[in-house]
Amino acid sequence: MGLFEELERVRLKFIAVCEQLLAKGLISEGQFEQILVLLDNLDEYEQQYINQKLNELTNGKLDLLFWEQDSI
Repeated sequence: MGLFEELERVRLKFIAVCEQLLAKGLISEGQFEQILVLLDNLDEYEQQYINQKLNELTNGKLDLLFWEQDSI
């Protein structure tokens, strides 16, 4: 599997986790939309900024470096 395919696979898993947060009412639709915009523009941001924004948008429930689907 190439790097692009691997990145896309991880991105889709990440979105699935965010969808679970949304379904459980742990994030709002607006927060979910902001997360999608952030993920769509990963190349434009530094990793620290992405991690900070994800923590803000999910009230600390999710970050790019240390997330596990089972912990939600």
